[in-house]
Amino acid sequence: MALAPIAFVTDYGVSDTYAAALHAAVWRVDPSLAALVGMHAVPPGDVLAGAYHVKAMALAMPPGGVVCAVVDPGVGTARRALAAVAGDRFFVLPDNGLISYAWEESPPASRECVALPVPDGASATFHGRDVFAPAAARLATGTPLGELGIGSAEPRLLDTAFAHGASQVLTGVVCVVDHFGNAVTTIRDRDLGGRRVVAAEWDGDTPCSATPVRTYAGIREGGLGVLLGSAGHLEVAARGGRAEALGGPALGAAVRVHLGEGAA
Repeated sequence: MALAPIAFVTDYGVSDTYAAALHAAVWRVDPSLAALVGMHAVPPGDVLAGAYHVKAMALAMPPGGVVCAVVDPGVGTARRALAAVAGDRFFVLPDNGLISYAWEESPPASRECVALPVPDGASATFHGRDVFAPAAARLATGTPLGELGIGSAEPRLLDTAFAHGASQVLTGVVCVVDHFGNAVTTIRDRDLGGRRVVAAEWDGDTPCSATPVRTYAGIREGGLGVLLGSAGHLEVAARGGRAEALGGPALGAAVRVHLGEGAA
């Protein structure tokens, strides 16, 4: 049977041995497993940003791939450790909301999760190495989900991960500012309900807004645009620069999107 690849999403950074220890823990189970670096630059403790990156990573993975995500401010506490399937990808992560998008956007019939046991001798401060990475490796080698733990209630989802609103206005927050300076929001293509974006606005030192565009090249020089990014989230962007430098919304800022009738 072919081995599935594993991709990591963590807030560990790469200046310590923590990220590398996850790979080592996987290879202790099976040294032939493909363990991808994925993303180790989630801001420390930022579970909402982690949830976005878990979704984005899963979208890139092949069916049967495993996303091992560790952004875990509650490590060592009573929070559950989970292994789950959602759609046709597998996830191993703490039950703190990291799975929010991957779970909510998958058909209910395709979803299942189990609570992972914490082995005797596991470090209370490093479940990534001692709980999550070994479980991800077992999934990748074909161990059935039900053999990893005990069937569990649905995982915790973050309320802040989802847009809110009524009528023609949706409100979300900036959950990620990416490497290019694009302000990625929690407002998703599926939230639009087939309606088109008329404008986006947010509060700042002066009232600011962005013009709807389809591509980054469609943003006028010195202006801001709002468009759907590759993971299906609306983002506020500048052309060839960082949105915040032109008055764009900062991380955590509330963004309001006005909708009109017609195709999005």
